[in-house]
Amino acid sequence: MARPRFFEAVILHICRYYVTPFLVIGRAVTLPILNILESISANLCCRVVNSPEVHAKKVDHVKKQILDWNANGRRTKLCTARSGWKSMSLRIPTYKATMTGIDLDSLDEVVKIDEEAMTVTVEPLVKMGPLTKILDAKGWTIPVVPELDFLTVGGLICGAGLETSSHKYGLFHNTCISYEVVLASGEAVNANKDENSDLFYAIPGSYGTIGFLTSATIRIFKAEKYVKLSCIPVNSLAEATERITEESLKSPGPDFVEGIMYSLDKGVIMVGSLSSKAEPGKINSVTRWYKKSFYKHVETFLSSSQLAPKVEYIPLRDYYHRHTYCIFWIGPQYIPYVNNALFRLIFGWTGPGDNYTYKIMPPYFRRLFEINMVVQDLVVPIDKTKMALQYFHDTVEVYPVWLCPAKSLNEPGFFKVDGDAEVMHMDIGIYGQSGKPDDYEVDKSNKSLEQFCLGNKCWKGMYADTWFSRDEFYQMFDPTLYNKVRTELNCLDAFPDVYEKIAGRK
Repeated sequence: MARPRFFEAVILHICRYYVTPFLVIGRAVTLPILNILESISANLCCRVVNSPEVHAKKVDHVKKQILDWNANGRRTKLCTARSGWKSMSLRIPTYKATMTGIDLDSLDEVVKIDEEAMTVTVEPLVKMGPLTKILDAKGWTIPVVPELDFLTVGGLICGAGLETSSHKYGLFHNTCISYEVVLASGEAVNANKDENSDLFYAIPGSYGTIGFLTSATIRIFKAEKYVKLSCIPVNSLAEATERITEESLKSPGPDFVEGIMYSLDKGVIMVGSLSSKAEPGKINSVTRWYKKSFYKHVETFLSSSQLAPKVEYIPLRDYYHRHTYCIFWIGPQYIPYVNNALFRLIFGWTGPGDNYTYKIMPPYFRRLFEINMVVQDLVVPIDKTKMALQYFHDTVEVYPVWLCPAKSLNEPGFFKVDGDAEVMHMDIGIYGQSGKPDDYEVDKSNKSLEQFCLGNKCWKGMYADTWFSRDEFYQMFDPTLYNKVRTELNCLDAFPDVYEKIAGRK
């Protein structure tokens, strides 16, 4: 059974209602200082973009560390020296303790905005929040903006990233045109579709096990001021899946498509288009600290008697980062009153917009929070969305559920596509406490979700916990090119493989 024992339940209650206030107060004290420093840095970048010469010195620093490691006999494998609590995963990597950490912490700036070529070159630790601020100030944006402020470019490329524009553009890495990578030999190389093409296609999904990404060049296009968002309530599972599938496959289609299911048969499908103007009285800056969490705001449309879709104009950056507060809807699992109106008014500006505070808790307390917790992204063929939602409901019954269509391009690499055509998938995001506490068992229930993936040509988010064996894990993907490149670049004794890194978290 997944229910906590009485003693654990008492401790969990104390943590949620009496310990978390101190965490909130701590964030309230420290965040102003951090925000001021980050704002100064972002504003400087807006005026003077970091020069290629400065970037080259940073790359030389990475190369020197790896050359020294080679000179010392390659006695351990390599990984980044970045603190494990800064990762997207709710787990802290254990493998770092036995490996040589390479310092990449200075690689967190924009290298160049090339308005003529319509590209931006950025370093791997640039986060989505500062990047959209820098680009928006100059009138540009990138095609795919994963919505959490603290996600990094490097993580979104070497792991996987998608957003509500992915039905048009594919995954985050599909919008990149070149990478700069420092290899296990200490050599820095450029990779694109024409130069070092095998490396270019092998980097996405490689999880930092082929080399160290030191920059990426990404396509940009002119930004508009608003997103015109139409919110469409749906009242059955069939209606929800049919409507979001229809919107996802339109050609030409909307700029953004998203769904939130609040139960098996109640949800809201959102369709957005970029707009330079807004209708009077319909602008909604959804990320203001005192406003409802976005998912709570959208939920109000379920009770609307209005037959036509509800239309709002959301400022572009507000739309991009609409789910940062509460990290979708995970926040209330740890801070139950995070959506309270008074709390929002007084402390809403403190977050929680990342998972860092959670991961500094001792493992015992984190385990208590996770007794009934499910955090998985399962990417299914779009024609299996209805079946998948029914299966996930029967297995774990977690709500809300996020729906995000994503086009899988027929390109070489880790993320397999059957046949010659592009394939539309649906990312089903399951984040929260199971509604079946008497039936939910962490290992058994998550293994059941994973077996559904294996049986239905799905794959799951690489940031999430895995219960797969090594062989099962690689059945989700196509490691052919990945293994070829790792062998050719002498990576086998230099880096762990993807499974070793994903399984090596606690």
